[in-house]
This record gives sequence, structure tokens and C-alpha cells, in this order.
Amino acid sequence: MAKKSAYNVVLIRSGFTDWDVAGRVAGRIDLPLASGDASGLGRVVNSLEGVELSSVLHGPDQCLLATAEAVARTTGGKLRKVADLVDVGMGLWEGLREQELEDKFPSAHREWRDHPLNVSVPEGEPLSEATHRLVGAIGRTLEKLRHSDPGVGIVLRPMSFELVRAWITPTEGPAAGSTEADHVCEWHELSRERLREAREGAGVGG
Repeated sequence: MAKKSAYNVVLIRSGFTDWDVAGRVAGRIDLPLASGDASGLGRVVNSLEGVELSSVLHGPDQCLLATAEAVARTTGGKLRKVADLVDVGMGLWEGLREQELEDKFPSAHREWRDHPLNVSVPEGEPLSEATHRLVGAIGRTLEKLRHSDPGVGIVLRPMSFELVRAWITPTEGPAAGSTEADHVCEWHELSRERLREAREGAGVGG
């Protein structure tokens, strides 16, 4: 049986943590979902009502797991933990609020808001490398799935969501500080050829 030439995937932005709600940079800090409506989880689940998925990919932290579990209950997808879907490491910026970033690193903060891929966060993970890691992990996992129809959910933290989304639709570019973004779920078709090129180091980072 011939392999699929493309995969139907839905990018799913995870619910919010207390740090997201407070405007703090979370990075790889392992935090649970915020309580009640503050998590935004209801909005994620409502946007997937009536959708059927074969699998739901998620990273290892509490927030991603809790979101993925809710998505799986709604869509019937099988949970699959993927270690490399952990969020972007934000180094010395982790835990800082937006105003603190602006006060302590005014030039870097301006660049972060306008052109985040150009910013090197102190002791953090370069965003181009994070994009390569995330897209590579998605491609490798999709290749291993025995069943990918009718679609595969990919749960990502807000920054990772924006990076993968920007890789798929490069003309839009990633948005830093995306907790207020209108989109929580987006369907895309990913070609096996483009995913293969990304795993080999091409087509990522611009």
C-alpha cells in the first residue's frame, strides 16, 4: 500500500497556565493549566466538537497533557506523547513579565515583538532551532503512525504553536506573546516531501 503524500493535521493551542494569564514568559517551566475559565480549555474543546481524530500528539508537560486529554475525549484520538514537542526554552527570560522585559531589555524586547526569529534570548533556545526541533518531531511521528485518517491533532504551547504555524504559512511569520491570539485550532495539510526536507535541515528558519 502506497504511503500518503500528505497528512491532515490540526494545530491545537494548549490551554493557558497561571503564568500565561499573568503575562509571564513560561518557556519550559512545567506548569498545570490555570483553573476554571482562565485556562481557555473550554474554547479549545468547543472548537473541536464533532471532529474525529486518529491521534493527538502532545509534549511531556502538565499543560500539554491536560489539553491533549480533553481533546482526546472530544475527538476519540489516541494520545501520543512526543518529548520534542516541549515548548521553547526561554532561558533568563522565563518568569519575567512583559513590562519587566521591556524595562530590562528594551532593544531585544522591541525586536521580540516585531521580529522574534531574530532574537537570541540569553541562555535560551534560538527560535530557528526550536522550529527545526518541533517540525522534525512532528514529521518523524507522523511517519510512524499506522493510521493518520481522518486527521491528527498536534497540541502545542502558544509560542510553539506560532512557530509551527509560521513554518506552514511562512508569509505570516510567528507572533510573540500569543496568548491573546484568536486562533486556537487550525487545519493544515502537510506534505511528506516538505516534512522530509525539514527533518534534513532544509526549509526551516527562513
